[in-house]
Amino acid sequence: MESVVTRVFIHNWQRKLVAFLTATIIWLFVNHSISETKTIPNVPVRIINLPADQTIQGLLPNGILSRRITLTVTGTKEVIDDLEPGDLEVLLDASQIEGGEWFVQVSKKNLISLNASVDLIKHISQVSHTEFVIHLSELVVAQVPLIIETPKGRPPQGYDYLDIWPEHLYQTVSGPEEEVRKLKETGISVTFDLSDISKADLNAINSQTDSDEISFLIPKKWKVVAIPFHGNAYVEFNDPDAQNLCIDFLRQSFLPIEKEIPITIFYPLEDLDKVNPDNTSIVLSDDIQRVHGVTLLTRPLYVKEVSRLFLDVIRNSIEIVVVASPKNKREIMTWNVQLINPHHLEDTYIALSIANSSMTKGSQAITPKKKEELLRKRFRDYMQHLTLYLINGKKIHLKSTLNDGKIHIVAY
Repeated sequence: MESVVTRVFIHNWQRKLVAFLTATIIWLFVNHSISETKTIPNVPVRIINLPADQTIQGLLPNGILSRRITLTVTGTKEVIDDLEPGDLEVLLDASQIEGGEWFVQVSKKNLISLNASVDLIKHISQVSHTEFVIHLSELVVAQVPLIIETPKGRPPQGYDYLDIWPEHLYQTVSGPEEEVRKLKETGISVTFDLSDISKADLNAINSQTDSDEISFLIPKKWKVVAIPFHGNAYVEFNDPDAQNLCIDFLRQSFLPIEKEIPITIFYPLEDLDKVNPDNTSIVLSDDIQRVHGVTLLTRPLYVKEVSRLFLDVIRNSIEIVVVASPKNKREIMTWNVQLINPHHLEDTYIALSIANSSMTKGSQAITPKKKEELLRKRFRDYMQHLTLYLINGKKIHLKSTLNDGKIHIVAY
């Protein structure tokens, strides 16, 4: 056995070593000489030296195009076989562009290695790709409408969503003229989620104010918007009024009116010959009383889904109106709740709301004129929601009937 090993490895070992080294060198030379071709998709393209007054559609803030290129590269087999899209990028110098279209020709000089262990210049001999055209556009700066939509989700338990203010902001953006023009026409919609606001957040705010209308100031981290032509990258709101962006809530409560409600009868003109003040009168009862000639509903009544301030403003101006009608036309008369001189009440509510806001601890500076439109809408929403309730929490119903010239009104 030893003689066999000796003959194989020891006998003429010098010649065998030279042969082995020669074969290794030849193998390395041949391996480095073998060329390989590979198609690499989704290679990033970086733009440098772009003129200050121009931009490119799809150019991201980091200088890379949102659009990527597919390269076919030829080079040393050992490098090409292991080459991946994340190992390289294309670097294009825009300083020598002329005209609005740039027909890109990528050579190996444009390739940048993102892998420190790969020398692209040394190991790549040829680069080809399909037609790749870059369109240059004038860089413009403009204000784009930010449309603050009604928030989605549910408010925390014990609170009702009122409104959001400001409803309209503007985002100053820069980009290709065509894209900016489209964005100005459509605006950018922003929607917040009420589910992201906790009851503890609102309780903390509520503890600092006597009002049941409270404002939740939108956190800075929520005030971001995606710009489509910047690859939907998020940027912060840059409208100065965004610092006042808040969602207003109403703390749910069951409020006593603590006043009798006047009841009046409306006589439609088309039925005056049959039903009129001369031939009808209201029958008094425990709930229906007459004081100084005014008919009053004396049952304790309540309201909800409105604020205490709203109730304080309207308390002495609530009226129930019953629409008189002949018995053969309507068995049960219709009725509704209305406010007397609502325009004056609205102005009073707005004045008090703005005064209270300016005195609220930690409140943001607001422009009364800008807030007025929102407050008017809120007052009208409260009017629309105005409903009378009994002490048991049920809506009050009036059953008004006409019998022998007597109008019987039953509240239940």
